[in-house]
Amino acid sequence: MSTERARVFPCSVPLSTSAEAIVLRVRPYAESDKIVTFLTDHAGKLTGIAKGAKNSRRRFPNCLDPLARVRVYYRPRSGPGLVFMERCDLRRPASVYSELPRLAYAQYLAELVDVLTEEAHAVPEMFALLDLALELLVERPATAPFLRAFEMKLLTHAGYAPPLRNCSRCGADLFGRDSAILDPEHNYTFCSDCAPGASAPRCLALRGATIEGLEALKSMTLPDAQQQHFDSRTMNESSLALSALLAPHLRRPLRSLQVLRQVRHD
Repeated sequence: MSTERARVFPCSVPLSTSAEAIVLRVRPYAESDKIVTFLTDHAGKLTGIAKGAKNSRRRFPNCLDPLARVRVYYRPRSGPGLVFMERCDLRRPASVYSELPRLAYAQYLAELVDVLTEEAHAVPEMFALLDLALELLVERPATAPFLRAFEMKLLTHAGYAPPLRNCSRCGADLFGRDSAILDPEHNYTFCSDCAPGASAPRCLALRGATIEGLEALKSMTLPDAQQQHFDSRTMNESSLALSALLAPHLRRPLRSLQVLRQVRHD
């Protein structure tokens, strides 16, 4: 009997895996393929190639539309490049956002997540946030507190949210004050005594009530925020503050924001 042991050679072909995912972007490639960018629940944002997707209703049935919620089966890449998408199971079709206002809001939320996430960087909390927000949009319209809460949570998960409760310089409690100063470029919040003044032209003056509102929205669940009511001045200031906080981290202008502005003015 031979005592020679069989040699085992490592397989160079990555094994198939699967993940829950939300489709972010899709573009055609070659004659029948599609390049798909999707956010997964445990592997971060990935971009893959779906071979023959234009003609395959069996492997990708209504799955490769932006905003679709799917279970994606794919082969991970062993280095830089595209993952190979084998098939998808549809969880929630993009057609549920066919109504224009709902579609505009859904596209805005998805594009925000897209530009604030890096490729192949695991962000399970981002996936959970976007998935819940899109599900809530199916059930009821977006509200200003809902949108501001989403933006605050997104900044928090990305590590870009400033401290709001206390002055970044002296530590004074900012709640209950007449005003506070937000420095969105450096992610600081100051009391009026410590405000940088004219040396920081991008700073925003906010009421103490707005600071409290933003802090409340950061810790509030999205379903609660969707039913919450704030006065119009607080919401207007919150919108300006969050736009300023997001701006330094957006790698490009948001196309969905232009559509959203048009919908709001119709």
